[in-house]
Amino acid sequence: MTTATEKRVKVTRVFQQLVRATKPTVACIGGSGSSKSHSMAQLICQTLTEQTDKVIGIGRKTFPALKMSAQLLTLNLMREYGIYDRGEHNKSDHTFRYGTNFIQFFSLDDPEKVKSFNANYIWLEEANEFSWEDFVILRLRLNRPSTDGNDNRMYLTLNPSDYAGWVNEKVVKPESPNVELIHSTYADNPFLAELYTSEIEELKDTDPDYYRIYGLGLWGQLRNIVYPVWDLVDDMPKPANCEWERYGVDFGYENPAAIVHVACTGRDLYWDEILFQSHLTTPDLINVLKDERRLMIYADSSEPDRIMEMVHAGLAAHPSIRNVSLRLDTVKRYRLHITKRSVNVQKEIKGYHRKMDRAG
Repeated sequence: MTTATEKRVKVTRVFQQLVRATKPTVACIGGSGSSKSHSMAQLICQTLTEQTDKVIGIGRKTFPALKMSAQLLTLNLMREYGIYDRGEHNKSDHTFRYGTNFIQFFSLDDPEKVKSFNANYIWLEEANEFSWEDFVILRLRLNRPSTDGNDNRMYLTLNPSDYAGWVNEKVVKPESPNVELIHSTYADNPFLAELYTSEIEELKDTDPDYYRIYGLGLWGQLRNIVYPVWDLVDDMPKPANCEWERYGVDFGYENPAAIVHVACTGRDLYWDEILFQSHLTTPDLINVLKDERRLMIYADSSEPDRIMEMVHAGLAAHPSIRNVSLRLDTVKRYRLHITKRSVNVQKEIKGYHRKMDRAG
């Protein structure tokens, strides 16, 4: 692949298949580290430099998730390839213009946002976060005339974690002539760090269910789900109706840190995702929480130094219960409700299961 200045860059087989794809819907399904998203962002960059008069939509279910994934990845590659400085990035409108081409970064937490949007290409990152209805609405948005002979197209990128979900049931299984499937695994990415590769391969013995999905890139359904029953709500209950509220903090750096607002009304427990992001320091987390001093904070007990740093900053931070089984059993005494905007929490809880080795 080359940009307008003929800059040579490294690509994988996944990118090559994306370039050759011709069908109206392209589902790029595979394991972790297989270069699905990276290859898709590279294709966007190539489209900007080799085609004209194109409108491209890049979306995830919620905008916070989009900003830290597909948008960040695409903009960083634009900078690396020398595209960004020759374009016009409107950060307020979440758009990028390059010559006669135009990118709209969007989320679909509110379907009204895309009712007047018409595009030539749409990329849905983590497509299984969207609903079937979202997909249908967006397919109807691919009606912008193409003046150079290139057909309009929908691209989906995802891990195959939900066997019973709409992507598998309505897009993959019917074997439609209008759908092109690109399967990939970590073995398709020769640029993957050796440590990351070894961590994936360790799952063969430690967690075969996870390895099937995130290693082999095959459809799977996790057994022994910890929280099999929960539902989605539009918003959190009003503070006046809550028996108690607090924040839960899971520290991270390379892995995402998470802040979740928890509220209880009777036997009902509500979770709302406040933050889910990698490469955040303790001061970054303190900055997010500093305006919420009214609530108690329970943080990962394995990081006492970071909890003490929060305390010194004036936050009411405490270590969480160390006993994992006790924590899980406590939550399971309640009816669990998660806000619709908490897409990362939903994804985590769907994959939260008791590990099984090869012996079961």
